[in-house]
Amino acid sequence: MRKASEQEYFPYGSKLVCYIELTKNKEIEQVQNYVKDKRDVYYRVKNEGSKLYAVWPGQYRSDLFEIDDIELYGKEYVKELKN
Repeated sequence: MRKASEQEYFPYGSKLVCYIELTKNKEIEQVQNYVKDKRDVYYRVKNEGSKLYAVWPGQYRSDLFEIDDIELYGKEYVKELKN
């Protein structure tokens, strides 16, 4: 598994990236591709202890990433963070 923050570029806003949330209760949830759902996940990761992962499909393989800088993710989906 790789860390998204270690990539020169990570496509947080791409519809090709599949996000997976590991909740504080150890439940695994796929994050739906709606901005509201992605915004809600931001707050759960930041405030409630969820962890966020993403699968970024490539040409020959797909890689799993830990979203380890939630603020970078949030800038894509949380209006108040955009600047």
